[in-house]
Amino acid sequence: MPATDYEYDVFFSYRRNRLIEDWIVQVAGRIEFWLSQELGGTPASVFFDRESIETGDRWPNRLRDAVRSSRCLVCIWCPSYFQSSWCVSEWRSFRAREERLGLAAHGLIVPAKFHDGEYFPREATDIQFADFAKYAATIPAFWQSQRAVEFEDLLRPFAHSVAAAVRRAPAFSPDWPIVEAEPYREPVVQLRRL
Repeated sequence: MPATDYEYDVFFSYRRNRLIEDWIVQVAGRIEFWLSQELGGTPASVFFDRESIETGDRWPNRLRDAVRSSRCLVCIWCPSYFQSSWCVSEWRSFRAREERLGLAAHGLIVPAKFHDGEYFPREATDIQFADFAKYAATIPAFWQSQRAVEFEDLLRPFAHSVAAAVRRAPAFSPDWPIVEAEPYREPVVQLRRL
């Protein structure tokens, strides 16, 4: 049965890698917590594939349904993000929704950079992103460090931006576009250094 309303406030999009699983889980949980505070204490609903896909779900269909039934997209960008057809499809689906709505300046995509990598696609460089690179870690002990405390101070205003995107989302439409995109095979543009 097709959805008649949003199921999620946020679709959390990231490139899987076992070395950063703990970091991703911790970041997603903290964003969800601070987003709930930004939404007046109402629990935020976040689609996070590690928790939202159940045994027996047909995961490609589940991902498409979750994209369509989410108000906005939080994406964690790194060079390999743009080399994943799933990640690029999630991002491009929200770009198509923004284009349909005419939301060029302030849209429904709230990205953060995990790693510079020097190359992102040109269309990604047009979007302001939060810089999490200084706090990117492959070591679980990071979360007991002083840097994690500093990172928390960055995640709170990031959650404020996510809340703004949640509030900006238009009424649900069951025909939000789903774009099945090819990954970028090669980096397209080098980020300019100042």
